[in-house]
Amino acid sequence: MFVLRSTFTLAAALLALGLPGGVKADEQISFVDAARAVMLSARYTALITIDAESQPRARVVDPFEPDENFVVWIATRPVTRKVAQIAANPRATLYYWDAEQRSYVTLMGSARLVDDEDVKKAKRREADSERFYPDFPDDYLLIKFVPDYMEGLVPGYRGDAETWKPETHFFKGKD
Repeated sequence: MFVLRSTFTLAAALLALGLPGGVKADEQISFVDAARAVMLSARYTALITIDAESQPRARVVDPFEPDENFVVWIATRPVTRKVAQIAANPRATLYYWDAEQRSYVTLMGSARLVDDEDVKKAKRREADSERFYPDFPDDYLLIKFVPDYMEGLVPGYRGDAETWKPETHFFKGKD
């Protein structure tokens, strides 16, 4: 395990996670916790899907915070290209970049479209206002992203110095 080089942004994200806020330079934090902190600090992410010609397509999205298993929800309109791409091929990637910390987290996994009205009502955030979704719940669709694995360069985990291979974590017995 590596020693954490704390920053104010990381400390604030750790506080939000309920982890010790006063992280000192000689304290250690797990890769998973450091990755979650970077994801929270990054705010926006890129969702990458595959189109009909097998071309990866990236776009910025405003994700919900990851849950305890790193499942990430995303709100969108049903008519977007990403919806058609996910319906045709559920393999997807989420890429979080935190420029201040020069850190990134990439989640690779699958996305599923969720159009259940009860789930949409329960998940709807204040940010998902009438301005974006004036015909809620009809023009509101959820994407549920479930990761298979994650990799990243985050504070305390900067990868292999020789090969540049990032730190990797597999979810739920995946390898």
